[in-house]
Amino acid sequence: MKRAIGIIVFLLTVLVLRAQVQAFGVVEDAATRQPIGGASVTLLRQGKPLKFTRTNGKGEFRMDLQALQAGDSLQAVSMGYAKKRVVVVPDGPTRILMSAEAFVLNEVKVRAGRVFGRQDTTVYDLTRFATERDNSLKDVLRKLPGVEVDDDGSLQVNGKELSRFTVEGLDLTGGRYNQLEENIKARDVKEAEIIEHDQPVKALRDKILTDAVAMNIVLKDEARDKLLPTLRPYALVGEPTHVGGEAHVLQIGKKRQWMYGAAYDRTGRDLAQETNVLANYKDGLSARSLPSWFSLPSLVAPIDAGRLRFNTSQRYGANRIQTTESDGELRFTANYLRTVERQDTRNESVYDLGMPLPVVTNQKQHLALRHDGLSLELEHKVNTPTAYGKNLLQLSARKADALADLNDTLSQRVRRPELNIAAGFNRLYTVDRGQWSLQSVLDYHHSAARLCVDREETRLQTNLWHAAAAVSWLGKRLYLTRQYTAGADVQNLNVQGDNALLSLYLAPYWQYERAKWKASFSPKVSWERYTRQRQSFFLWHPSVYVRWQPGFHSEWTFTGSYSESLGEMGEFAVRSYRQDYRTYYESRGLIPQTASLYATLGYVYKRPVQEFFLNAHMAAERNWCNTVSDLRIAEGVYHISLTEHHTHGDFFRAEATLSKGIYDWHLKMRLGSSFVYAGGWQMSGGSLLGYRSRTYGLMPSIEFAPAWGALSYQGDFQWQNSSVMETLSGWRQSLSLTSTTGPVDLTWSMTHYRNELQEGHVLNALIADAKAVWRMKKLRLTAMLSNLFNRREYTVSQYSGVSVFTDYYVLRGRELLISMQFSF
Repeated sequence: MKRAIGIIVFLLTVLVLRAQVQAFGVVEDAATRQPIGGASVTLLRQGKPLKFTRTNGKGEFRMDLQALQAGDSLQAVSMGYAKKRVVVVPDGPTRILMSAEAFVLNEVKVRAGRVFGRQDTTVYDLTRFATERDNSLKDVLRKLPGVEVDDDGSLQVNGKELSRFTVEGLDLTGGRYNQLEENIKARDVKEAEIIEHDQPVKALRDKILTDAVAMNIVLKDEARDKLLPTLRPYALVGEPTHVGGEAHVLQIGKKRQWMYGAAYDRTGRDLAQETNVLANYKDGLSARSLPSWFSLPSLVAPIDAGRLRFNTSQRYGANRIQTTESDGELRFTANYLRTVERQDTRNESVYDLGMPLPVVTNQKQHLALRHDGLSLELEHKVNTPTAYGKNLLQLSARKADALADLNDTLSQRVRRPELNIAAGFNRLYTVDRGQWSLQSVLDYHHSAARLCVDREETRLQTNLWHAAAAVSWLGKRLYLTRQYTAGADVQNLNVQGDNALLSLYLAPYWQYERAKWKASFSPKVSWERYTRQRQSFFLWHPSVYVRWQPGFHSEWTFTGSYSESLGEMGEFAVRSYRQDYRTYYESRGLIPQTASLYATLGYVYKRPVQEFFLNAHMAAERNWCNTVSDLRIAEGVYHISLTEHHTHGDFFRAEATLSKGIYDWHLKMRLGSSFVYAGGWQMSGGSLLGYRSRTYGLMPSIEFAPAWGALSYQGDFQWQNSSVMETLSGWRQSLSLTSTTGPVDLTWSMTHYRNELQEGHVLNALIADAKAVWRMKKLRLTAMLSNLFNRREYTVSQYSGVSVFTDYYVLRGRELLISMQFSF
């Protein structure tokens, strides 16, 4: 009888369990798509709560129910977000997207300060950083604690370069985000969202670890989908007196964005920076690039490049992006740049080549450098939780023409036209419990470079074909992710004959993730065959990665790798040739082989609400090479030959940055420090010369911006010493003071340079500017007097291996710039 009762109870239990259903899904941030942990999820039936649960650290939730009824809904609640209710998906996961919002408690409005964090996302309320003085998004970003803006517009967040930059979730410029920094107005921005461990491929989230950092800018509602034109004409009184300016028009929305612009400049501004890709998340195979046979002179700028650039530049650009069905994106980018730059320099180089006396060479150069470049990009993406696809077509045509008058005795001209075409393909599909991906790239490059020294001419015509493909499978079970990748790479460099390279590789990858620990290991192996040289190589590339997060505020990372690599074909494809008017190179057909042992250790600590950020990083490397460059200098002529000799080199770098903001004081402070050690070997005349160098750096900065004015200070203190030369030290200190009276800002800025020179002298240079800005509703008038003291020359000494260089530069003189900005 008891057995019968037990059987009946068991059968009834099974029937009840079989009748149960599950409501499950994920809660995510609507803007960043990051999971929200600890959110309260309630099942509502006819408006009344029926069951309750909380999300885990990945934003996931699950409820067991007897049955679902029509009209059942799920309501999610989390601090800092608006309450969100959605209908339950009966046969699949329910995704709840929550929007950030201030909340009210006991009639008091509660919100974190102007910086607050959630999960891996830090949000800056830009409306609380911006003031009437700020003109562009770039001006506001400079004030953010933990965020640093370089002169070219590139951004660092707590010591890390951005891998992705978007506005309203879209990458309009294909990583050239400095165009947006300058043209989005400060009054139009609402928030900046910093996403750490960013994984933009939705199908790989919670599967493949990354240390990437992304930034997304959110606009105010009234600026979104609005036409935003800007016109900036200027007149400059100087050498020469002229007029110029730029015009831009853009429209930013959540589904469609576009921007067109044109600029003409002769003030020393580098328009080429706006065509540089500053953020690039690598989600496909890379194209190759042509070797540079001849030494193309370039504009060297040890100080603010605008001080010594004598230019005539123009740029035209077009950018469009729009969303398509199935979470797709279609982007088109076009840029044309033409620059003519002139620079006068002198150089004295001292080489310690083991002789009784150092070898000294001198050069005086008047350079005229012309660049023409056209680039086009067409990209289509599909990005869903189960699939990813990307097609990318790139075309660029460039021409560089450098004419130099050297030492008042001879002329040198280098011409290098280039054509580059690349097409990339990337697909990822979810099949059963795994994911298959296929990647490929096909690219072609052509160049016909010429070097003319007086009447002697050297030509090298180059064609490069490259094709690569890789297939991989990825699967995840519990805490372990496995990925297996196999690929092939073929390229042929045609210069004085064919030089073909065939490469095959296998890259297993294992990743473990549980609680506070995350680790990965990849023992990649490859085989490479050079057909012309009839040599084959079997190479190892194992790597390991470990991340430990003891809490929300801190994180430790460690990476270690051993890598065997071969030199680029441009190092040995041509046995000997002339690089410039005084340098001859000989490779002797040797293929350089390098083995490197590399390790890094990093620590990050952040308190977003307290506006406190700290990062520290160390990197160490030992490499072994089978070749060394033999440098011989005779009567001012350089002879460089690649020689077979086993040597090793060492490198170590340690750096740390501390950033603190104080909202009530409108203050941001930053202190950076660095140490770099390098050691290696140089050969001269068959004799090996060892060298060791150490560089110490200290970089403080202060940004103080109350309503009545502003103070900005940046310092850069450097100490260098070498085993072959005396210690050099120097610094750069910049101070800017602004006084605000109503709509008028008056600014006085000064930069002091102190450089120790190799002959024992000390250079002290003070360069000052004055600026006045009158702000009106749609018009901004600016008058700037630069180089008040009319300083015309700058000198600096620098180390490099067994040599020290002293360079002399001609600066732009005193100039008056009158400009206007119309914002319609």
